[in-house]
Amino acid sequence: MAGKKKKKPKTKLLIIGSKKYKKSTVKMLLEEGRKKFDSVVFAPVHKIRIIEEKGESKLYYKEKNLKNFDIVYPRLSSLDFFMAEPILQILSKSKAYCPVSLKGFQVSNNKYLTIKSLTGKNVPITLTSLSISPKVVKQTVESFGFPVVLKLISGFAGKGVMLVNREQELQAILDTVHLFEHVVSAQKFIESKGTDLRCYVTGNKVITVERKSAGDDFRANISRGGSAKQIKTSPELEKIALTVSKSLNMDICAVDFIKTSETKEGFIVIEINFVPGPFRKFLGNKIVKDWINFLHSKIETA
Repeated sequence: MAGKKKKKPKTKLLIIGSKKYKKSTVKMLLEEGRKKFDSVVFAPVHKIRIIEEKGESKLYYKEKNLKNFDIVYPRLSSLDFFMAEPILQILSKSKAYCPVSLKGFQVSNNKYLTIKSLTGKNVPITLTSLSISPKVVKQTVESFGFPVVLKLISGFAGKGVMLVNREQELQAILDTVHLFEHVVSAQKFIESKGTDLRCYVTGNKVITVERKSAGDDFRANISRGGSAKQIKTSPELEKIALTVSKSLNMDICAVDFIKTSETKEGFIVIEINFVPGPFRKFLGNKIVKDWINFLHSKIETA
C-alpha cells in the first residue's frame, strides 16, 4: 500500500510596517503576497512586543510569535528607530529570511553615513560634510560655494533637504537648525534640473525609474508631486546599485542617482532607500510583484 504523500508545510510571510505606513502600499503587498504565500500577516511596528525571557529575545504581535515566520520583510523608517533596531537585530539571529539588515537601516537613515559608507568602494559620490556647529557649517559652505544643499541627518521623502542660494538664507536656516538641535550634512550642489534616477534592487535584479520634480522644485520626489517612468537600466548603473546594496547586506532597497558631467561615470549616488515606495501611480504593481516573487523564492533557503 502506497504511503500517504507528505503535506508541504504552509508558507508564511510577515510584513512589519512603520508606525506611519502607507495604506495603499500595504494593501498591494498583502494582495500580491496572498497569491504566493499560504499565510500573510501585517504587523505595525508600534503593536509589536519584545520580550526577553530565559536568555532569548522574542517578538510578538498579538499572540503570534513573529520568529516562526519563513520570511519577514520589515518596512521601517527613521521614525521607528527605537523599535526598529532591536527588531532587526533579533531577526538577524532567527531562522527567518529577512531581505534587509540592521546595518542597512542605520546607514540609509543617516544622510551623512550614507555617503561615508560608499567612500572607498569606487562609487561616485558628491562632496559632503557633517557638523553640529552652525559656525563650522558656514565655513564649509564658504569652501563649497553657493548654491549648497543642506540635509537634516534623518530626513526622508524629500523632507529636511534644503537648497541654499545665498548667505542670508543660510543664516536663517542655521538659526532654526541650531534652535531645534538638528545635525546637518552639507553637500556640494549638483545641477539635476529636477530629475534623478531611482534603481530598485531586488536580489540581483535592477529596475531603473526616471523621476521628475513638480514645477521648479529641485527635488525629484514623487511624494511631493513629481512623476516617474521606467527606463532601460545601463550596465554602469546596475553595477553600482548592486555594489551599494550588497555592501549593506540588503536584498531589497533602492539607490538614487543624479546625472552629472562632473564624474567619469556620468552620475553620482545621492541616497539609499531602506523602505522605497513602489510608485503605484506610475508603475502599477510591478515593483511590489517583484518583491513578493523574490521573497517567495527564498522559502527554500529560509
